[in-house]
Amino acid sequence: MIMPAATRRHDERGIALVTVLLLLVLTSTMLAGFLSMVSTDARLRGVDRTRTQAFYAAHAGLEKLTADLGDLFATDFSPEPDELETLEGQPPDLESVSFAADDGLGYDIAFTPDANGNPAADVATIETGPYQGLRSLKTPYTLTVTARMADGAEARLRRTMNTVSIPVFQFGVFSETDLSFFAGPNFSFGGRVHTNGNLFLASGATLTLSDRVTALGEVVRTHLSNGWSTNSGYTGTVRAITAPGAYRNLARTEGSLVESLGSAENEPTWTNLSIGTYNGNVRNGRTGARELALPLLTVGGSPIDIIRRPVPGEEVLITEQRLFAQASIRILLSDTADAIVGLPDVSPGTVDLSTLATAQAGGYVGTVPPALSSGVAADGYRSDPNTPLIGGQLKVEYRDNAGTWRDVTAEILNLGFSRRNIDADPNVCAELHPNAILRLQRMRETPAANAPCGVDGAGVPSANAFDYWPLALYDTREGTYRDNNPVNNDNDMWVTGVMHYVELDVNNLRRWLAGEIGASGPNVANEDGFVVYFSDRRGNRDAGGSETGEFGFEDFVNRNNGAGLPDSSLETGEDVNGNGALDVYGGVPVVPPGATGPLNAAATPRSQVTMSVARVNRPIFFRRALKIVNAALGSLPADGLTLVSENPVYVEGHFNANAAGFGPGYAPAAIIADAVTLLSADWSQPAVINGPPGPPTQQTWHGDTRSFLYPNNPARRRAATTWYRFAVIAGKGPSFPQVAGTAQDFGTDGGIHNFLRYLESWSGRTLNYRGAMASFYFNRQAVGTYKCCQNVYSPPTRGYAFDTDFLDPTLLPPKTPMFRDVNTTGFTLITR
Repeated sequence: MIMPAATRRHDERGIALVTVLLLLVLTSTMLAGFLSMVSTDARLRGVDRTRTQAFYAAHAGLEKLTADLGDLFATDFSPEPDELETLEGQPPDLESVSFAADDGLGYDIAFTPDANGNPAADVATIETGPYQGLRSLKTPYTLTVTARMADGAEARLRRTMNTVSIPVFQFGVFSETDLSFFAGPNFSFGGRVHTNGNLFLASGATLTLSDRVTALGEVVRTHLSNGWSTNSGYTGTVRAITAPGAYRNLARTEGSLVESLGSAENEPTWTNLSIGTYNGNVRNGRTGARELALPLLTVGGSPIDIIRRPVPGEEVLITEQRLFAQASIRILLSDTADAIVGLPDVSPGTVDLSTLATAQAGGYVGTVPPALSSGVAADGYRSDPNTPLIGGQLKVEYRDNAGTWRDVTAEILNLGFSRRNIDADPNVCAELHPNAILRLQRMRETPAANAPCGVDGAGVPSANAFDYWPLALYDTREGTYRDNNPVNNDNDMWVTGVMHYVELDVNNLRRWLAGEIGASGPNVANEDGFVVYFSDRRGNRDAGGSETGEFGFEDFVNRNNGAGLPDSSLETGEDVNGNGALDVYGGVPVVPPGATGPLNAAATPRSQVTMSVARVNRPIFFRRALKIVNAALGSLPADGLTLVSENPVYVEGHFNANAAGFGPGYAPAAIIADAVTLLSADWSQPAVINGPPGPPTQQTWHGDTRSFLYPNNPARRRAATTWYRFAVIAGKGPSFPQVAGTAQDFGTDGGIHNFLRYLESWSGRTLNYRGAMASFYFNRQAVGTYKCCQNVYSPPTRGYAFDTDFLDPTLLPPKTPMFRDVNTTGFTLITR
């Protein structure tokens, strides 16, 4: 049926209306969906934004916690829980962020506790990298930071990290500065070798490097450190390991430089050799070697600070890293009391050695007086009568288990401080003070009464102050500028070589610590052994009147003068403290009342002296030292002993060993000093020696006396085979260009084979040494250049070996310095 048009239009209008309504519904639905999507997206973006903010807040907190922990490690590598809790209470202050979590891990440092509740350290072996194989003390920590925003969004980050300590003495040889090997005979010390400077490798025969070798600088085969070409005199073999038990010769053309220092890098030959042929066992900075630094450097100090007294007003972080602060016993001497008691944590009171007057309760009560000058010129005195010969202020103190420093100066002095007549028969003249720990003077060669011992029938030593002399020896290396003096010219002896020393009796120290003598020893804090710190600054003044701990006379190279006489110009090798100036204040004499020549105000370090004058007067230049005696096997504290000296050290006789060798019963031991000189077992024994050419004479002389009698003739200072077992840290001299007319090794530091110094003729004798050798600084007091072999010494047969016991951290000497590092081992984002 055909509908009328009007009806059709009416129906179409209804359909259109429905369509419009449907479209409106659809549009509304789409709009609602779109609005919902936009709203949801906005909400999601808001959530994402707050999550991102929480993540970055957590990251900021984790970085702060890591940095704070690193700062703490810089001063205390074994922090206690309360120190860690302090860090946990110091999160960053960020707006609308809280570092909190229901499980307590909002800002947290976790560790595995040991038996005392402190972070436990494990002995671990470094498994990769250039120091693979070294054993370290590793302490793991887990840092967790949770950041919570105001809207509840959270982010949690976790970092795992280890603090790693590498003991210095796990290296056979370590050097902060350039390191040299160039022994004439075969030389194989053993142990790891590392230098933060350049490494010079040469040999007159065969050098064997039996463990990994790393140098931050260059590995040089073509020259010695003084520029001498190894084409002449050093054409021997250098053997380095390629794998355990396997060696390959490193040719002169195979160093990291093509020629000498300053030449082009030997690439790609060097890298191929270092990483390929030698399998990473010989590296330099270009092939993976890293710098190893003491914590002292990371807190703003310098390496020499390890043996120095603190500087007034310095950062506590530096003071705490000094062995001065870590010691268990301190022996301090200065011209004034203020220079001692003004140091951090030093107990009150000192003893005036010129009178032995003390403000301490129970002061010195002995009968032996301090040495005085008689003023008699015929006896060698060059000062007024009654001038003190061992003056200055003395402080001896110990740290107890509570960390309190307690004065024991008078107690130590009451054990005695004088030695017998060393030139008399020891079977006739016994020690004046057999229990003395410190000796400051000795009975003169010819006492006024009861000669030769100066002791009456009742065994009481002389009370005559003129019967005592200072303790002194002549060090030819320090006294002469060149090794070219006639050996029989005994008149060529210079005042700068006269070293005045304090004697430390190690066996009596052990007895005191054990309570066998004295009273206070058992109260000394035993921290896996004992550390004795020694510093003698009497006579040490710069132009401003301040103590420096340095000799202060650097004019000793002088290349343009055949005799090496001072020329007042700064040359390579003279600026030992690196201040850019030629220091000469140490050449200004400090003279006693009534001083006459050659020890008057006109004296210079080059002034000549005779034995009769040199050994009876007090020093006019800063020439102070420590001599270690009676330290044979069984004489050290069983738990270990580290001896630290700001001054040069002389080790007399067997140390931690005996004439039978390195036997059982030894103790972990170290000597850390400005320089270390080994005196043989015969030094302490009077020897019968023929006189100079002419009618033969027979006389017994102790080594101290022989050093004055024969200052230029080591053949008259004969050594005996001797055994030494200790690790050593000491200074050495900077290298300078070889001087025309001198030995080919003059201008070097003597090389590692001469790092331990000698003053005797060791020809035909063996020097047996077992330990580890490290150098962090240039000598500041024993600045005499290396020289051999006419006047100073003749070399021994070197029975040198690395002490592999040091690879066990439980057998290290007390307070062994550590290289420290913080290693991140993991990083995790934990979804919250």
